[in-house]
Amino acid sequence: MDKLFWVSLPVLVAAAAVVVLWWRQRLPSRHALNVWFSLLLMVYLLITAGLGIFWVANQHLPVFDWHYLFGYLMLVLLVLHLAFNLRTVWQHLRRPRPAAARAGVAAAVAGRRSWLGAFSVFGFGSAAGIGYWIGLRHGRTELRIDAAAAGTAAGSSSGAALALAVVEQFHGFSAHTRSGVLRRAPGADWGDPPPPFKSLPAGQRLVLPAPRTASSDSSISTSTSTSGSTSGSGSGSGSGSGTAGALNVASLADMLWHTAGVSARSGGIAFRTSPSSGALFATELYVAVRDITGVPPGLWHYDVPAHALVALAAGPVDPASLGTGNWPADTAALLFASGIFRRSGHKYRDRTYRYVLGDLGHALENLRAVAGAAGAKATLLPAFDEARIAAALRLDEAQEGVLAALLLQPGGAAELQPLRKADWRPAPLAAVDGAALGITEAIHRATSLRAAGRPTLGGRSPVTSTTAIQTSPPASLRALPVVAASAVDPLRLIARRRSIRRYSNQLLSLQDLAAVLAAMGRGGPVLSDALRIDFIAQAVESLEPGAWRYHPQQHAIELRAQPGAKLRSRSGAAALAQDVIGDAAAVFVLSIDRAAFTADPTGAARGYRHAFLEAGLVGERVYLEGTARGLGVCGVGAFYDDEVSALIGVDPEREWVVHLAALGRVSE
Repeated sequence: MDKLFWVSLPVLVAAAAVVVLWWRQRLPSRHALNVWFSLLLMVYLLITAGLGIFWVANQHLPVFDWHYLFGYLMLVLLVLHLAFNLRTVWQHLRRPRPAAARAGVAAAVAGRRSWLGAFSVFGFGSAAGIGYWIGLRHGRTELRIDAAAAGTAAGSSSGAALALAVVEQFHGFSAHTRSGVLRRAPGADWGDPPPPFKSLPAGQRLVLPAPRTASSDSSISTSTSTSGSTSGSGSGSGSGSGTAGALNVASLADMLWHTAGVSARSGGIAFRTSPSSGALFATELYVAVRDITGVPPGLWHYDVPAHALVALAAGPVDPASLGTGNWPADTAALLFASGIFRRSGHKYRDRTYRYVLGDLGHALENLRAVAGAAGAKATLLPAFDEARIAAALRLDEAQEGVLAALLLQPGGAAELQPLRKADWRPAPLAAVDGAALGITEAIHRATSLRAAGRPTLGGRSPVTSTTAIQTSPPASLRALPVVAASAVDPLRLIARRRSIRRYSNQLLSLQDLAAVLAAMGRGGPVLSDALRIDFIAQAVESLEPGAWRYHPQQHAIELRAQPGAKLRSRSGAAALAQDVIGDAAAVFVLSIDRAAFTADPTGAARGYRHAFLEAGLVGERVYLEGTARGLGVCGVGAFYDDEVSALIGVDPEREWVVHLAALGRVSE
């Protein structure tokens, strides 16, 4: 509100002055009002245009929003208007008006007051009526969960069905459509954006070693503990003494920085090592340390700007307090990732949960890559109790939701046993009307779980038969060339990764496309089998323009749709007129199969979260492999869902498009 007051202060002062003059029957002439308000308009427009140009330049954003284009053209017209009328304005400012002339103007104005007043009343009434009608339309289209239904959700057979219904309503409600601008309004008052970094009260701090980002100094090795640490006592998982190959503080520092650290600063924005929609970076990281050389056991928060750990609780962590069973004997730590919803929500409103999950998936893929380079293993856990973890970390779950948990182990760790469905139940839902963040809080609750007793820490379950049917390939496929994986150090790739929005007209080679596709499917699904990979070939050598589906197991592609002429303009228009999509040589389109994510062993609603995280994980592989090959990559989360579905030829009732990624040769 402070910003709104100061920005509107000149207008308020001008309006107050006009009211006072009108009350004293000394209202200036229409010509005088025109001059003064033209000058005021010029000041506001120059500031608006200057800020727009500044942020476009500093954030390297394309001029794709309609208001930018109209604003720039309005500026040109205003300059021309003042050029033609500069003499008139100057004479008015310099020449005093005789008293007789002022009296004549006042009489003329008084004669026009009656019809001007009637016109104003009519205009105000029309605007109010239109606003009221649009408001009714908004109210009829909001997602609703009544308190009675919410209260009966937890642990009941109808709870999972209700949670899935919330997911389906949320996804449809948060979908972009051309008519949705007039039909829908945000379901929550997001207020001003919170600070870009979380600051905790002063306490025990551990400054981490500087991250290693170059291949010559980035061999993140594990070390043998010789301190006789008892950090694992109380975990109920055996001896807490240091083990051969235990992770050290340098390894943890590299993982944390390459997941969420600041890699560049520009235009007042601290850009991170992982991409984020709108450069808003909602992710926060926490670590429950058990056995990491150089880090005392306890609960820690990662302070990003200081590259340090801040203690939340000292001493061995009891797995029961986090809603987990006994940890494996070689557990080094559990890492938790949360999302501060308001960081993204003040811009993306009711689509926030989509962006926060996708951004987090990108960040976690970086962590997995760096852990692998350290000879360690980072396993994403499919089930955990968000409420217990939030309580242990002292989080307000409505404002900052726990979204992911990873088990960190030294290399050679054994696979976890598949989770047991009986250990988990749906979380109680929240009525949207009473939720601070509206449908964002509701969808987070719907995708959350609660531990039933003391669960066993389990990994992702095997592929279900339903999922296997959905992924069966067609009879005829076009094989892609087999390309070796990039050998570039992942730490170096992550450190220099950037979102590139300008591409040359040069064709993308089929070899490069095949390499990026292979990287996207390498290793198989991490959390969800529901992800489907399509791409729009716009300028790929030896490949006809159109929409293709990629089948990772066969490393082959299938032509799904040929949109015909004006493919680039259609794809750009479907992505809210963003030039980055229309200019790219290839556009990857990630969608989630409804039948597959609803078959998730943790429940259909949790499967939705898993599928979105999977899309982020795969999207980050596009960044890393594309960067390794000198290509430009840019992830895009804003698009018209129905138009992109039609473009790639998928049935929106069966598959939901969730993410786009542009790929092309970098423009010189």
